[in-house]
Amino acid sequence: MEYRVKDIVTEIRVALDQNMDSVALSELADVDTLSLEDIIQSKVVDAVRQVELSAPLWLLGRGVPFGVSIAWDNQEGIGSGYVLLPKDFLRLLSFQMTDWSQPAFEAIEPGSPKYQLQSSRFPGLRGNPQSPVVALVNRSIGRVLEFYSCNAGQGTAIKQANYLPEPRIVEDKIYIPYKVKDAVIYYAAYLVALATQQAEQAKALLAISQSLIQ
Repeated sequence: MEYRVKDIVTEIRVALDQNMDSVALSELADVDTLSLEDIIQSKVVDAVRQVELSAPLWLLGRGVPFGVSIAWDNQEGIGSGYVLLPKDFLRLLSFQMTDWSQPAFEAIEPGSPKYQLQSSRFPGLRGNPQSPVVALVNRSIGRVLEFYSCNAGQGTAIKQANYLPEPRIVEDKIYIPYKVKDAVIYYAAYLVALATQQAEQAKALLAISQSLIQ
């Protein structure tokens, strides 16, 4: 859901006011009003990004489709392949090929032991249509999502592919999955408290944010 940044900043101010004692509030009041507004706004994108990376998938909505074309490592529809990821890719939400019995929701990294198994000569150790595996990998063409694997042959295609893009402010608006908006508010307030040297209040605000996405 899109929100006006101005409204988000106001909610962050409220969270700060409600979660600081009189001493912390008096110290915060010493910060120039315009400067405080700038500090708060500067933390919004970082807060959205961190919460989106930390939250469980069921809180993040459907995201944005991706995957225009598929490249196959060997034969079309057989074995592994890859899809070029959008430049603003932040987090995978789901990926499924047409011959898979279920989607993959979490991507592994090249350094993981499971990734090494994808090049094993034993088929049972690699991903398959019943237990698919996807990996986020940097190639010469850019960042790709490798998938393991398919066996239906020619005509195999992407059934679903969704991701969360990097958050950004466009025309004073920012997209935030509505189920994590409150967690974003408190995380941004936490970042502001840190920036204004309110360590105890920052700790409390972070705890609230984390409790909202558990």
